[in-house]
Amino acid sequence: MNKHELVKRLPHAEPFIFIEKVLEIEKGQRIKALKVVTAGEEVFSASAGSVGQQCFPFVLLVEAMAQASGLVLEAEEIEMAFLTMINDAHHVKSVVAGDVLIIESELIKKFPPLYIFRTNVSVDGQTISTAEITLTSITKRSGQIQY
Repeated sequence: MNKHELVKRLPHAEPFIFIEKVLEIEKGQRIKALKVVTAGEEVFSASAGSVGQQCFPFVLLVEAMAQASGLVLEAEEIEMAFLTMINDAHHVKSVVAGDVLIIESELIKKFPPLYIFRTNVSVDGQTISTAEITLTSITKRSGQIQY
């Protein structure tokens, strides 16, 4: 799945899509996705002029993990899911321009409308960020939103 297809599937707009390509997916189970961090990222221009090398914000790594997790749920035939909770988030290394992120997410528990994922981000085979992500699904029935 390439960036063009992802734009159609995720309820976000550019520049807030943090996945460029899906490398592997087992719908309803797990995903492996890719993001290349470039110096042209808008998050870097917002902090232009700061001293030292600019780092990709940790909170956006968590958002990338949540977006990947949402793609796993396509097999669940829900209309949309949103980030509900972040547990045990850990970050061990800064992400800078030029890093290639591998984002992985695995569905570990589901009790609709809640879905819990074990997620991680790695660079060059080294895990740099992990989190347990909970998404809540919503569906529209008769003009009302059902949780």
